[in-house]
Amino acid sequence: MNDPEARIRELLALSKSLTYIDPTTSIAHAIAASELAKSGCEPRLHIAVLHQYMCMLFGLGQIHEGCHVLFSALVIAETHNFELERGDLLHHLGVAHYTLGEYITAIDYWSDCLNLGNAQFSAATRIHAHIGVGQIYYACGQFSDALRHHQAAERWLTDETDAELRARLLINIAADLYELADYEAAQSILHQAEQITLELNHREYLGEIYSYKTLIAMLTNQFAAAHQFIEQGQRLVRVWAWGEISWYIVKGRILFSEGKFTDSLSEFTRALEMATQMGCGHKVFIIHQFLAQVFNTLGQTKASEYHHKLYQEHFHRLLDPNLFQRLAQLESEIQRLSKV
Repeated sequence: MNDPEARIRELLALSKSLTYIDPTTSIAHAIAASELAKSGCEPRLHIAVLHQYMCMLFGLGQIHEGCHVLFSALVIAETHNFELERGDLLHHLGVAHYTLGEYITAIDYWSDCLNLGNAQFSAATRIHAHIGVGQIYYACGQFSDALRHHQAAERWLTDETDAELRARLLINIAADLYELADYEAAQSILHQAEQITLELNHREYLGEIYSYKTLIAMLTNQFAAAHQFIEQGQRLVRVWAWGEISWYIVKGRILFSEGKFTDSLSEFTRALEMATQMGCGHKVFIIHQFLAQVFNTLGQTKASEYHHKLYQEHFHRLLDPNLFQRLAQLESEIQRLSKV
């Protein structure tokens, strides 16, 4: 192994180790590794470096910049016929488009990931794709279909499935069960996910778990417990954009339920500013819905109508008839392939 390549591996390992502890330093190491890799290194190592850089950018809300890095990695994978890596990168493209509210394009990528004709795609790629499709159903309010896809993802689990992916899947299943008002089952799943994330010290997933525990406590009138979960969540360092937005929403909902409408308004406004700045379409329309509710309660009719109108516009933009046609097409493709 030549010295530059050894240095690249060292920087990559450092970046990964600092992902959730010190993201600023982590991404700096990823950038340094990617710059060194441009001078030449083993192709799979180059992809791994770009993958880490991409994930850091996505996590920090820099979606378009992350896609630029992703495409560079995809070119390498396609040039060398690395199907395993290509499948993983296609899944991430789906995630990027989902985050931007471009659901049909996301489904197109996840459809490729679920196509069994791509025989060398990994089980992890299939799991991620089922999670993604489930999240689209979730955004559409079709929680039973979301749960169906997330349970389909469970069938791809193997002994080799990494703990982080297991935790991600469990959190999504818990979210479905929460929306289906099966709070006891949701809490059981959240407990499993919490054990994994504590071992991994995965602060963002842990924060997400506490957010659902907070909401369940609120809906079951356990407000003291809800505030305990909020305190636990706030002690976590939330550097990822998604976690920060989600916590603003959760805190806004808790404050609203307690009659603290002005404070609730402040939290939802922060969430909207951040989600709008990122172009995070799948969060924006939900926040407008909550803002309309708060302003209505405060008797500010014009403001309430304004946000309700924006909620409807964003909702219909995201959930157009073509989306449901594409979902139906995907279900037909999956059913057909399962019979082959």
